Amino acid sequence: MFVTEDRRGGRASGKGDIMKKKAIYLSFSVLIWLCVWQYAAGSLDKSVLLPYPKAVFRRFISLLSDPAAAPVWRTSLVHIALGFALALLAGVVLAIACRFGDFLSALLLPPLKLVKTVPVVSFIILLLLWVNPASISIVISFLIVLPVVFENVSRGIRETPESMLAMAKVYRIPWIRRLRALYIPNAVPYATAAVSTGLSLCWKAGIAAEIIGLSKDSIGRQLYDAKLYLDTESLFAWTVLILLISVLMEWAVMVVFRAVAVTLADPAMWYRGTEVLRYILGIRASKTGSAPEGVEEPAPEEPETDEEHVPEIAAEYSPENTATEPETVSGNLSESAEEIPTENTACAPVHADRGGDLLLELRGVSKNYNGRAVLSDITLTVSRGEVVLITGPSGSGKTTLLRCLLGLTEPDAGGIVTPGGRPKAAAVFQEDRLCEGLSAWRNVALVLPGRASAHRERIIRELASVGIQDSVKRSVRDFSGGMKRRTAWIRALCAESDLLALDEPFTGLDRARIGQLLRRLHRDAADKGVVIVTHNASEIDEICSIFENVKRVSVEAGDVG
Repeated sequence: MFVTEDRRGGRASGKGDIMKKKAIYLSFSVLIWLCVWQYAAGSLDKSVLLPYPKAVFRRFISLLSDPAAAPVWRTSLVHIALGFALALLAGVVLAIACRFGDFLSALLLPPLKLVKTVPVVSFIILLLLWVNPASISIVISFLIVLPVVFENVSRGIRETPESMLAMAKVYRIPWIRRLRALYIPNAVPYATAAVSTGLSLCWKAGIAAEIIGLSKDSIGRQLYDAKLYLDTESLFAWTVLILLISVLMEWAVMVVFRAVAVTLADPAMWYRGTEVLRYILGIRASKTGSAPEGVEEPAPEEPETDEEHVPEIAAEYSPENTATEPETVSGNLSESAEEIPTENTACAPVHADRGGDLLLELRGVSKNYNGRAVLSDITLTVSRGEVVLITGPSGSGKTTLLRCLLGLTEPDAGGIVTPGGRPKAAAVFQEDRLCEGLSAWRNVALVLPGRASAHRERIIRELASVGIQDSVKRSVRDFSGGMKRRTAWIRALCAESDLLALDEPFTGLDRARIGQLLRRLHRDAADKGVVIVTHNASEIDEICSIFENVKRVSVEAGDVG
């Protein structure tokens, strides 16, 4: 039983208690309606119109023990299940194909709208002219479920966060990996809803098709005969059997679907033993909207005062503090205790570019949003072996400038020159932008070429160096904010890149961890162009004390917004 502990030491209601309460309420509800049924049958006293519950129950038991009834319900079950399975497969495949093919999406729109709006009976009557009555329930089940699956999965794919797609673009993640790690996990909750809805719809439509088509050896034919001979007890008994079979089928299908959902959207959950079993069997309910049902709440934020856990790497990384005074490219900042001081002896302006090969150059770049100037005539170069420090007040447009550098935003004026072609880039974004259902090492492996298993040991060592030892069996959804930030750093440092962009990268990290990561950056990014966005004065001082070749771009609040 899953329980939660409140902060005062008391024991709060757990999931097991809630489930017991629901079971009790459901039992009372069923009992009440049986009593209503019994009272109504007694008041009417006409079994041909409304039989007693006891008589229906006896007839139901006889159906279960009748050898002739088994082939009948098995035929209906197979036909409806086959139609549902084909619709589920076709709906998922078409939804994925339409996400990357606008013409196919437009081509499928009219027939899918037609299937949704035309009455089921009209389709059944029309199909009687074309399809063998014995197979009509397969076709009808397929047609009814297909639009439900297609629209739900399409919506899930369309609503994949733009921030995650931008991350994939920066890291050049191949299409098949984007599908596997971004689109499909985001579509899983929508697909779950589609499966649950589709299962009930296909039984209603499938049985209706069997009744109208008089399909031989089917439940629909038995219902028709019961109505024809006024055998109301059999009519009710077959209806109860339909309800029982549909519930069992839904449970079995959802068990399989949840197992697939865990594999696709939260593979680390397989390491949780009985927890994943409880989820797959439907004992646990979902607690997150963007991942499969049954994921735990995130762990409490870990304290970020972990200097004692930072490896002793000062000797390994320590550069000589002989930093060349960097260049200031644009205007001054407004003075603020939390912002950058106008006087900074460690980063005083110089007028020489000591970088290596030119990676890219912004020439007179401007950007407007809703008629407001966000960037105005920005000129900037980024070269190998150079650290470009973009500073300015919060909200002054530093991130927009960084997005232009990364190719995520097209400027309205000016241009971006890349002498050697668009450089390979890696980034630490303001948000961590991790795939929440994947473990830490798989998030890093996602941006590396080749098979993930080939990089596993190296990635685990890198994560352990920043205090993330449990990177295999836990999804990053359960990580604290500081652990997620360190994972994002390792992803950026391990990726193959020429340009490394860091947007407020020290959020949620303590001073010791910041120093460790900066020294690691100094070692591993010596031959890369590094662009760091920050507005924190202490962070700027530390950057300028570690790196020799820093060029500061001071963005004015009046130029950007």
